[in-house]
Amino acid sequence: MSPIRQPTRIDTTRLFALGAIWGSAFLCIEIALTGFAPLTLAAGRITLAAIALAFAMPLAGLRLPTDPRTLGLLTVIGFFNTALPFVLISWGQQHIDSAMAAILMATGPFVALILSHVFTGDDRLTLPKLAGMLMGFAGVAVLVGVDALTGARAGVYGQLAVMGAAACYALSGVLTRRVAHVAPLANAATVLITSAIYMIPLALLVDRPWQATPDRDAVLALVFLGLMPTGLAYLLRFQIIIAVGATFMSQVSYLVPLFAVLWGWLFLSEVPATSGWIALGLILVGINISRLRPGRAVEPAGP
Repeated sequence: MSPIRQPTRIDTTRLFALGAIWGSAFLCIEIALTGFAPLTLAAGRITLAAIALAFAMPLAGLRLPTDPRTLGLLTVIGFFNTALPFVLISWGQQHIDSAMAAILMATGPFVALILSHVFTGDDRLTLPKLAGMLMGFAGVAVLVGVDALTGARAGVYGQLAVMGAAACYALSGVLTRRVAHVAPLANAATVLITSAIYMIPLALLVDRPWQATPDRDAVLALVFLGLMPTGLAYLLRFQIIIAVGATFMSQVSYLVPLFAVLWGWLFLSEVPATSGWIALGLILVGINISRLRPGRAVEPAGP
């Protein structure tokens, strides 16, 4: 497992770019769902992204990995990084609203922090990381508001599904460190190809997409989702994890809802409330605190 380094300004810029790209997905998903069923939408965007990255690899002088162990790991990562969380989120959001989903997805960084501490030697739990996580989570809570917790006992299975998706992303981030010897582009392409193998039969079986008649806007939204929030975003995700670890990468969960509000402001004239600016401040402070270099890591309990 290749060692990670301290996050730099470039890494932070990549993190914000990823948050901006994934934040834009909410608008496009809403449009695409007018013409595509959820599983078909997930399978379609994954397949488009896989094709795009597969074509990009020869241009970069890269090939898909052929080592059986690496391929096996990437297949598992594809399941936990894409196929399973896409299904869990699609199903879960039928039972809970997007604000509740944002809070539940923001639990992912805490899972990543724990898993990275236990299973890696260089992405350990430190006080700055923990403080940064708590600050970022507070920012998400302020952004979506306490109203999201109203009726929290309803839709328990939907809540568990979204939390399961957050845990899947955290687990896949830790597993990605074990294939750091593979170029990020090859990693992303292989993960998306294996995810497409999971998702296409499932979508065909459940959604029967040949019966749908999507309009032009839905198709364009699907294409954008495939090329940007899936293809380019996954490439950025692998670059960040391999360079600076899954814990830092997981903080994108705080930026996604923030950028979703920003894009709504810019393109739908949805003026953010004061809470949005407070949330932005908390999240920015949290990310910068997490980058601080501590004197020593918190050692795990043990005999």
